[in-house]
Amino acid sequence: MRIIAISNNKGGVGKTTSTVNIAASLSILNKKVLVIDIDHQAQATYHLGINPKDLQYSIFELLKGEITYNDLLIDRNGIYLLPAKPDLKDLDFLPFPAKEFLLRDAMEKINDFDYVLIDCPPSLGILTLNALTYAKEIFIPLQLQFLPFHGMYNLFEGVQMVKQRLNKSLEITGIIGTMYSSTKTINKEVLDETESRLPGKLFNTIIRENVSLQEAPSWGKTIFEYKSDSNGAVDYMNLTKEIIARYENQ
Repeated sequence: MRIIAISNNKGGVGKTTSTVNIAASLSILNKKVLVIDIDHQAQATYHLGINPKDLQYSIFELLKGEITYNDLLIDRNGIYLLPAKPDLKDLDFLPFPAKEFLLRDAMEKINDFDYVLIDCPPSLGILTLNALTYAKEIFIPLQLQFLPFHGMYNLFEGVQMVKQRLNKSLEITGIIGTMYSSTKTINKEVLDETESRLPGKLFNTIIRENVSLQEAPSWGKTIFEYKSDSNGAVDYMNLTKEIIARYENQ
């Protein structure tokens, strides 16, 4: 079971879009996939067409040990989801010891998926620490601009701390270039700089700018449900095939 946190300290870089549409691609390719929404903004939950206001429980209750995994799991057209609600932000205030391990402990006996994808908040707080303590891999969506590129190194420092103190098996195994336009010189420069400084980390498939990717969440749909012939659908399917192949060829 591959457990992958999709994380970036900066918002608006394509993190949730990547989580949901990689999950959709994996499902289409007959992989059993679970999405864990551990962001109190619940964007992956919304993106998959579920209104958090309609939910009795969220992953918050699972982390607190008040419900079981089976009480919460939603089968959303072949994509399984552990949803979030805004009250997840209150995890910081719980008087629990070793709160970094709550997700790992809650998921300890779950092993019946091919892929677990965790949509993280845009910060290195307690929620992201839970994701990184449970995950084995990290994918970093990188908007191909100057400031997000340099901000990515703050995440590297945080990952190194987690690896040393909480999860020695954690590795950054992929960087996903997002919001690419061939007409923007800066995009090409950031691509070249990423490959130069971090050889082998950047996926070959780059996610192009695509209005359909921006529109799909407002309909609660994956890109394949919303517009299956769009560049966004083509790019995420190609990326997912590369994710699978890169792992199988190791």
